[in-house]
Amino acid sequence: MKNKLKCSALVLLIAICFQCTQEETTPQAQEIGLEAQDENHFKGIVTVDNVAVKYAVTATADLIFDVRIAIDNKSINAIVNYNDESIAIDGHNHVFKESQKEALLKMGSLIADYILSNKEGNISMTEYTLLTLIEYWGKSPIDYVYTKRNVVTEVNTTNLKSRNEGITCIRRNTYVNAEYDDARGNQRDRVRVGSKPRTNYGCMGRCGADCGRWWIPSAWTKDCMDHDQCSNVNNASGGASDRNCGDEFNEAADDYVFGVIRGCRG
Repeated sequence: MKNKLKCSALVLLIAICFQCTQEETTPQAQEIGLEAQDENHFKGIVTVDNVAVKYAVTATADLIFDVRIAIDNKSINAIVNYNDESIAIDGHNHVFKESQKEALLKMGSLIADYILSNKEGNISMTEYTLLTLIEYWGKSPIDYVYTKRNVVTEVNTTNLKSRNEGITCIRRNTYVNAEYDDARGNQRDRVRVGSKPRTNYGCMGRCGADCGRWWIPSAWTKDCMDHDQCSNVNNASGGASDRNCGDEFNEAADDYVFGVIRGCRG
């Protein structure tokens, strides 16, 4: 179930390699509730801070992955297609509490620690896809409704447009115009990529919370900058936690998942 040519290119871009053998259950695997793990599957169930989280990702075809998460029996799933860079998300109109999203992010960190300690950091595309969506979904705005939607990546690699650029790479220590809308209307702010305007808002423009989560490759893109600045200006707590910034959060979905593949590594 591998397209060898495309997989090789992805390995070079994001320093990911495949594990092709079934692994035995270890104490660390029990800590994350791991039930199945091989090249094409990774699933389990674990309770984190009194929040029950089920996770599963399956490679259904060449570079196509089915990701399913359930938080206290509220499910959200996605089909991620690296061939055409599309994501089909179905959140069943659920709204997650901040404590539930924090538990999801903590679970992602535990899974990453397991991979680092047991696989020497070698992460498969199956695991990478799961961890990326955990990071993205865990940073949704307050009261965000996880609806059913399709994300189709636009091709825009050479110029910076105003909003929803598809995936446009930005480089650290350069300045870009962060554009977003909130209760005051349309906004446009000049921001240095990688700057830290306040606590918990370091690495502006990085697709992810603050400067942390070193365990997964990170993209630096214009849509993520738009979202970061919207969240920062509206006094959000964390990487994306203000209801004003829901559309910016939606527009950054493909950046989180495909930005590294596009080479947007800052």
